[in-house]
Amino acid sequence: MPESQRKIAARTRALYTGEAYEAARAGIARDHSAGLDVCLPEQREFRALLALGFFNQGVDYSTPAGWHMSTLSAYTITASPRFERLVLITDVPDNVAPYLLPRPNSLSRLPGLRLEERRGNGTHIARHLPTNAQLVITRNPTGRPTGARNNPYRDFFTTSTPLSPDEREQLARVPDISKDAQRLLAGVFCRISVTDPGGKWAIGNWFYDPLDRPGRLDSARQYGGGRKLHGSGNDWELLWNSYPYPDDLAAAMTDPIVGVPGAKVLSSSNHLVITLGSATLSLRSRHT
Repeated sequence: MPESQRKIAARTRALYTGEAYEAARAGIARDHSAGLDVCLPEQREFRALLALGFFNQGVDYSTPAGWHMSTLSAYTITASPRFERLVLITDVPDNVAPYLLPRPNSLSRLPGLRLEERRGNGTHIARHLPTNAQLVITRNPTGRPTGARNNPYRDFFTTSTPLSPDEREQLARVPDISKDAQRLLAGVFCRISVTDPGGKWAIGNWFYDPLDRPGRLDSARQYGGGRKLHGSGNDWELLWNSYPYPDDLAAAMTDPIVGVPGAKVLSSSNHLVITLGSATLSLRSRHT
């Protein structure tokens, strides 16, 4: 019976996330919930940092916007969160990896992320030194690293390269993020590709509406456009002018199947607020 429950849960998760069945099954929690947020503490902290990089656009080096990661919105990425690692599945892993992995004489990427090994046709296995969290970037639909070890086509820093003074300075500028806020920020990042099987909401990698809903198509919304994630402690705010619409994101974060456990939505006159424990994340679209 438990195995049957796991299969059912995996099929349901895959309907929302777009993962292959095997990838979804690998992320199902022990209680047979979807498991998108069930992870090691170091994974939760790492995913919150990914959110800071992904949801800040620009070249202001006094903020996480200086990590130059918002361009990841130009690629279709399926997030496949697991308990012990985060897997990003994409058909262009060799294009995605350079926006995450630092290398010599390049624009800053996620400080402290290091290449452990490259395998097969473009699979990158990385380790974040400050948190010890693992990240896998692969085109394998199952999310499993496969193939023989080979040399990366770029000179990424490897795990033998310690944190640089510049990376330490960048990480020191990251505001304090409470544990509840980490869960919210990590949850937003892990849902960049989710879609409601019933067609009520979709995230669309933050650059399009995969449901093509009438009244939801807006040519002024551009990938990565005007995004800013800022705050400290329990209080955070996300501003943007790309897809998705705020109510879509709120629905994804509070969905009864794939939502963040315990997250709730509060409405105000001009924006939505997602709450979790003592933490709040205000959602403000520049189009509303």
